[in-house]
Amino acid sequence: MKKVCTFAIVSVLAVGTACAGNMNNAKITTTTYVAPIVDAVVTVDQVPNMNDNQNVVMTGYLVETLGDNMYIFQDSTGTIAVEIEPVVMGEMVVMPDRRVRLKGEVDKGDNNQADVIEVDYITTM
Repeated sequence: MKKVCTFAIVSVLAVGTACAGNMNNAKITTTTYVAPIVDAVVTVDQVPNMNDNQNVVMTGYLVETLGDNMYIFQDSTGTIAVEIEPVVMGEMVVMPDRRVRLKGEVDKGDNNQADVIEVDYITTM
């Protein structure tokens, strides 16, 4: 058993030495791991405290269609107007009992307007 272990150690050292000799011509590269951005879900009642153009992810329901690409979004904390362009909505049918997840950004508008969420992506859950 000692002979096998000694042979294995000598083999590893020999290979390591041979590889180290070739390091002069080797290019050393490094990689950096970038963790994925996790989208934290925000609620309707948090939106008034957020900045204009701040990204949001929300889950809830589209409970009403207002026309002109505007909808009322509702979660357990309240309601807010959301703007969803037809290209983003795609073939999705709006139903008040269908839970959705949307990603977009806060639009503070003028001083006398309520906050709106401009939706960039929507999917059913």
